[in-house]
Amino acid sequence: MFSLPRVFTLSLVFVACASQLNIRQSTNTNAAINSILDTLDESIHHISPTILTLMANQTLSASTLGPQMTTLENAFTQADNDLAATAVSAGSTTVAPTNDDISITYSDIMQLVSTTLSGIIPSGDVPGFPTMVQTFDPIMAKTTLQLNITSPASLVLVHKMMADARQFFAAEGFTQTLSALGF
Repeated sequence: MFSLPRVFTLSLVFVACASQLNIRQSTNTNAAINSILDTLDESIHHISPTILTLMANQTLSASTLGPQMTTLENAFTQADNDLAATAVSAGSTTVAPTNDDISITYSDIMQLVSTTLSGIIPSGDVPGFPTMVQTFDPIMAKTTLQLNITSPASLVLVHKMMADARQFFAAEGFTQTLSALGF
């Protein structure tokens, strides 16, 4: 039925075809992902106090908030681009930074953004804030989804940690971001 040369030839063909397949998650790129998120987290920790100071000093307006929102948008866009350029991570639950470390950092970022922006609508000082949200929301949602691609299942813990803070995103109109987070 099958001669030895045919079996050998078929085996070589199968090996050649199989060697072309790339393993989807071959390396742990958590360190690169964590570095990207640390940069984003640092940016958010600079932008948030500025926005909160504008509110506290009663100098919040479209002209003072606009540049801060642009800075937020740029920070998330850069993180999205950097995450997209990073190989999908095999991840790790034991080697630092772990999958949970990444999720905790991103959750911190999201909680800080949601709580920082939560006082803008009630203040009434920026009537154009919903328009700013319409611009920023898809950017933040895209970064969130890209994180979940580059670090698979990373949003599971973020979703749980955002259980309370999601109310602020809902009140501010961040529907795409909430959807990306699984709400």
